[in-house]
Amino acid sequence: MKSMKGLSNNRRQGNVAPQRSKHRTFSPRDDAQEYRARFILKFIFYLGLAATAAFYIAREWGNNRGIYAQLWSLHTHYALLTRVNPANEKMLFSVETSLDRAYRLLKFAPIIDTHNDLPFKVELLTGGGNLSAMDLYNLPKEWYQTDIVRLKQGRVGALFYSAYVDCYNYTWQTDNLKKTLEQIDLVKRIIAKYPHEFEFATSTTDIKRITSTGKIASLIGLEGGHQIDASMGTLRMMYDLGVRYMTLTHSCATAWADSSNPPFVHDGLGPDGAKFIYEMNRLGIMVDLSHVSHKVMDQTIRTSAAPVIFSHSSVFAITNHTRNVPDDILQLVKEKDGVVMINFYKEYVRGVEDVGDAVGMGRVVEHMLHVKNLIGARHLGMGADYDGDIVPVDGLEDVSKYPILIASLLEHGFTDDEIVGVTGGNLLRVFEKVEKVAHAMQQAHKPIEEMGMDVAKRCPDTQPERRAGLTNKGC
Repeated sequence: MKSMKGLSNNRRQGNVAPQRSKHRTFSPRDDAQEYRARFILKFIFYLGLAATAAFYIAREWGNNRGIYAQLWSLHTHYALLTRVNPANEKMLFSVETSLDRAYRLLKFAPIIDTHNDLPFKVELLTGGGNLSAMDLYNLPKEWYQTDIVRLKQGRVGALFYSAYVDCYNYTWQTDNLKKTLEQIDLVKRIIAKYPHEFEFATSTTDIKRITSTGKIASLIGLEGGHQIDASMGTLRMMYDLGVRYMTLTHSCATAWADSSNPPFVHDGLGPDGAKFIYEMNRLGIMVDLSHVSHKVMDQTIRTSAAPVIFSHSSVFAITNHTRNVPDDILQLVKEKDGVVMINFYKEYVRGVEDVGDAVGMGRVVEHMLHVKNLIGARHLGMGADYDGDIVPVDGLEDVSKYPILIASLLEHGFTDDEIVGVTGGNLLRVFEKVEKVAHAMQQAHKPIEEMGMDVAKRCPDTQPERRAGLTNKGC
């Protein structure tokens, strides 16, 4: 390699230095230095270009973010329309109707209904819950209000199946516990028969994960405290089986709480009522007040460490029915940050001017508006009570009709955020709080060691009761 000194001597002597060509004659060190210099210059240039672009994008976003939001809304609207019905692609540049808007919101916030009685209806019509000959994709519409096709049409993302058995005088000998276990078994067999459509869920984390896959998260609620037979141990086993809410009573009193139907045995909660509520809080079972007396509603909300739910109730101020929630109780629900899931049953939502069966969807909307105006839309949800041997209001005949109700709510002034809460966000918020309370209580407290209440049982004492099969064989 020639030195710089040698190169200078050549120039003084008139020698011509080597010319640069594609066949480079520089040393490796010179080549590396030139490469680094070029790299640094390019890096500075592109960094400046990126910074300039970022500055202008940020400024334009700040000035025009409303336009960008509308464009994104239009994009999601287009995706939904073409997914639901490709023939509707021509609607892309048309005005978004309330139903279009409902479908767009339900794509990202599907329905969570806290009360569906499909297992009860299946057991009733098959005489024991035989699924072998049933096609749950398409069930007869004259008999069933729920099937898989209509659940998909209704944009349902999660469903609490009610495990329900009839209740009678809590001092009678019955087989309620056996029948309850059979109902839970039926729910799990439905889920197992259709694994591509349903998945069993026991937590808010499960619900979010399952709905994100397009499946329907399937949970269990007990529709009456009579189904644990005043047993703390049975309550704990129900939690282990997947039960995540329990209605404190159904249409008759339990050994520890009064129903909404007389006679009122305990004048509210019985002496042991608070213990059962405490253990539900500690386990993480949501306390449901849908069938209890107004006194039990008041006492339970004040007793419970966690928010409560009404899994399928309506508003007393509009429909004077003992099953419905009075305004003073609604105020307590707000204080506790609970949620009222509005029922679609005609008898629970009808107005004083409604005659016969003429009860329309507008009555359900009226109940929802009352709750919204009194305590806020964050305390609203849906517990339709489909397939509970009820007659739903006109316009909401089955589970496919939820989008129509959402569209009506939008027309009555509900915002997008409020709708996302009503479709399921509010229930998830309450459920998460119940889970957090349970976690804290489990860290601080042990289970109640009592096994429950010792209730003296007797055989039903009239012949009609015996013929109805309400007794054990020992009676």
